[in-house]
Amino acid sequence: MTTYSATYHDAAGRFYTATIFISAVTITIRYLDENNQQKDVNWLTKDITGFQQQSIQSELQYRNNRGETERLSIRDEQLILALRRTLSHHRAFGNVQGRVLGSVWTKLSIIALIILGILLGLYLWFIPWLGERIARGFSKETEISMGEQMYQAMIGQYKVDANKTAILNEFYKELQYDVGYPVTITVVESNEMNAFAMPGGHIVVYSTILEEMKTPEELAALLGHESSHVGLRHSLRNIFRDLSRKMFLALLFGNDTGITAVVVDNANALKSLEYSRSLETEADDNGLKLMAKNNINLQGMVKLMNMLQKASGGGAETASFLSTHPVFKDRIKNIEEQIKKMPAVTTGNDKLKTIFHSIYE
Repeated sequence: MTTYSATYHDAAGRFYTATIFISAVTITIRYLDENNQQKDVNWLTKDITGFQQQSIQSELQYRNNRGETERLSIRDEQLILALRRTLSHHRAFGNVQGRVLGSVWTKLSIIALIILGILLGLYLWFIPWLGERIARGFSKETEISMGEQMYQAMIGQYKVDANKTAILNEFYKELQYDVGYPVTITVVESNEMNAFAMPGGHIVVYSTILEEMKTPEELAALLGHESSHVGLRHSLRNIFRDLSRKMFLALLFGNDTGITAVVVDNANALKSLEYSRSLETEADDNGLKLMAKNNINLQGMVKLMNMLQKASGGGAETASFLSTHPVFKDRIKNIEEQIKKMPAVTTGNDKLKTIFHSIYE
């Protein structure tokens, strides 16, 4: 009979170098005790409770008739092979390889999930943050140039109302808003109620939103809000966050030119970019300051927001502006609170009123 070697650990914790004999029913463990007397311990294979295979030393566990645990520490590869071959029917050995592989796959799965979590974190948070950091590093000249390219790439899909475009640019010039950029306004024909600012100074106003306005102060508020997005570089920062994942790939293989190409190729996304609550509040507050500085009645901002909030119940088309410029009660409340802190202003520029009314002639 073939014999094997292992270290036997009895229930009391003593251990002995042992010779092992294997059959399908029993495992005989022969060793010399402290008195140099030969001892045989017989394990019934049905009472084996577990087997842990490791790269250096494996372990076989057994529960004796007193409910105590005995163990064999095994380094003999031939013994391991014999156990797996002879006791392949046993629950502890029948799928040892499967359990080992299962353990490996479990560890690999955990590692894969960790890596996936890291990549997801990079994709959702770090890369957008990186995109905004890139935007902050852009010079004003680069931003204006990129904005012009975006405008040219996008405007061809619209029908421009040349007459109202000229009137709104005259209206804006009369407002004398100074946001640090050369602002140019374009009016396009559309059933959607929308307006959006582009990096560098272009503002696109949809005809439907003009049709809903009743006073020049509302238009002054709209242009103050949108030009604030331009002056505070919200448009640039927002589109860089939104397109940062594509730009990240461009950054890996190129430079500012590659990034600009990605932005220009996605110029149409500007009309549906959503601003964060903090950016909208910042644009509202700055718009009020522009109005106050140029003697425009600040209630125009409140009227604008109330008009847009009312229009939000008019279906998908009229709600377009609301989807990208969310109006909430606390936002209107903030505007009213800011107005209370500022001196009352009455619009005294009759020319603004004349220009405004010419829009509808």
